[in-house]
Amino acid sequence: MKRLILKDMYSWSIFSEARQIDFNAHLWVRDEGNIVIDPVPISDADRTQFDQLGGAKWIVITNRDHEREAASFQEWTNAEVIVHEADADLLDIKPSRTISDGENIVPGLKAIHLQHGKSPGEIALYFSDKKALLFGDIIAGEPMGRLTLLADEKLEDAPKAAMQLRKVLPLNFDVVLVGDGHSIFREGRQELLDCLQARDDIYINRINIDEMEWLYRHGAPHPYNFEEKNIDPLIGGKHIGYCAYRLQPGKATFPLHLHHFGEEMCYVMEGTCTLKTDRGDFRVRAGDFIAFPPGPIGTHKFINDGNKPVTLLIFGNTTPHDVCEYPDSKKVLPFAVREIYRKGESLNYFDGEGEENR
Repeated sequence: MKRLILKDMYSWSIFSEARQIDFNAHLWVRDEGNIVIDPVPISDADRTQFDQLGGAKWIVITNRDHEREAASFQEWTNAEVIVHEADADLLDIKPSRTISDGENIVPGLKAIHLQHGKSPGEIALYFSDKKALLFGDIIAGEPMGRLTLLADEKLEDAPKAAMQLRKVLPLNFDVVLVGDGHSIFREGRQELLDCLQARDDIYINRINIDEMEWLYRHGAPHPYNFEEKNIDPLIGGKHIGYCAYRLQPGKATFPLHLHHFGEEMCYVMEGTCTLKTDRGDFRVRAGDFIAFPPGPIGTHKFINDGNKPVTLLIFGNTTPHDVCEYPDSKKVLPFAVREIYRKGESLNYFDGEGEENR
C-alpha cells in the first residue's frame, strides 16, 4: 500500500493488461472512521497494513463499474456502502446510504455528480481540506503525467460529459487522484483544463451569462450578501479574474477597499447606483466603464441605494503578491498569506529577534 503525499491518504493498485494502466483504490485514514474508495483486489501484505490502519467504516463507490471488490471488503470490514442515488439499483451490492449532488459524505468530503458518462450515478469526490479531487472513471491518468477523458465510445455523450467537468473547475484543488491510471500531485486543475481545451468538439473557454446561476455570498452580513457569478474559473481564466455581481436594492459590494498591486475595472451592465471613493460619492449608470488603478486612487465600493437591481461586471488581474487594504476598518489582507489583519502598532524589524532566539 502506497502512502500518498496527502496526509492520511493511501492507495493500492492492480495492473490492467487490457488497458495497460493501473486500477487504483484509495483509503482515507480518519479518527472518526476510515473511508475506502473503489476497492480493488488487495495483497496479503497490503491487507495486513489495511488492518493496522484501522480498516474501513465506509466504502464509497464512484460509479457502477467501480463496484469492484466492494462486497468482499464489506464482508471483511462490516463497512457501510455509499453510492450516488442514480446507481443504487445498478449494483450487485445493496448500498447502506445513497447520496445526491453536492452532498457532504463526511465533513471535508463532498460528492459531485457528473452526468452523461458511462454510469448515470458517476461522482467525483472533493477533499476540500486537502485541495484534492478524485475521479473514478470519467477521467483517467494516462499517459503518465496527463489527464484524459474516458474513450468517447464508452460515454453516453462525450461532449456533454466533457462540459459537465466544468462543475469542478471553480473548486480549489491542485491534486487529482484517479481510479484508473496515474494521479497528478501538482497543478492538477491546470492539467484537467488542458484536457478539456484539447478537445475540438467543445469550446470550454466560452460561457453565456445565462448558463450560470446567481449564487448568494452566504455567510456575509447585510448588505454584503449579494448575488454573484464567478466567471473566470469556468472558462479557463489564468491572469485575469472576472465576476458578475447583482445588487438588489439596499445591497453593497465588498467593503470600501483598495489594491496595492492589482488593478480592477468595472462595467455597469444594468441599473444605477452609487460609487463610493476617497474623493466622494458618484452616481454611475448602465454603460459606464470605471477604472480602479493600484493604490489609494483606486479605493472603491458600490452601493445600490435605488429601488431596482444593479448588475456589475468587474475585471481584475490576479496578482499573487497583492495586498488589499480596507480604510474604514483599518484591515489589511496580504494575498500570499490569505489571512486578514488589523493595522496597529508598527514593530521594529528586529522585534522579538534578540539573543534568546539565536
